[in-house]
Amino acid sequence: MTKILSLLKKISIGAFLVFLIWLFAFNWSFVFKRKVIGEIVAAERVVGAMAIITQPQNSINPQAFSFSIGIKDRTSGEIFMASSEDRKWAAVSKGNCVVAAFFPYPPWQLSKGMTDHNARLLKNYVTCNDMAEDDGFLEKIRFFFLAF
Repeated sequence: MTKILSLLKKISIGAFLVFLIWLFAFNWSFVFKRKVIGEIVAAERVVGAMAIITQPQNSINPQAFSFSIGIKDRTSGEIFMASSEDRKWAAVSKGNCVVAAFFPYPPWQLSKGMTDHNARLLKNYVTCNDMAEDDGFLEKIRFFFLAF
């Protein structure tokens, strides 16, 4: 009986370690996302003016909605940059104050390491004076899960 419990304990620990490795390897960007709050210094469409021609059976190429984003952090003054295919960035103007989630590339992608991709727009304000100063506990939970 003792051997079975010992074996079961080792299997449980091994399964937990495999789960942690899977969590970090395949969900790196989500686990280590960063919240950036500040003023938009650049929100430019990457692809220039182009005709988007589609047929009913084909979908639109997501690169048609690709944006380059630059946000000046309101506390540190650092400018965070990322690319995004989030269509919400089309509604943002230079000078707006936003809350965005920046997702880093995993460090094992050496050519893109230490850069961000897929900046997701969470909130958009005309000025930073319109924003709430402090996030409450519920807001921190919402950001962690990027829910509701």
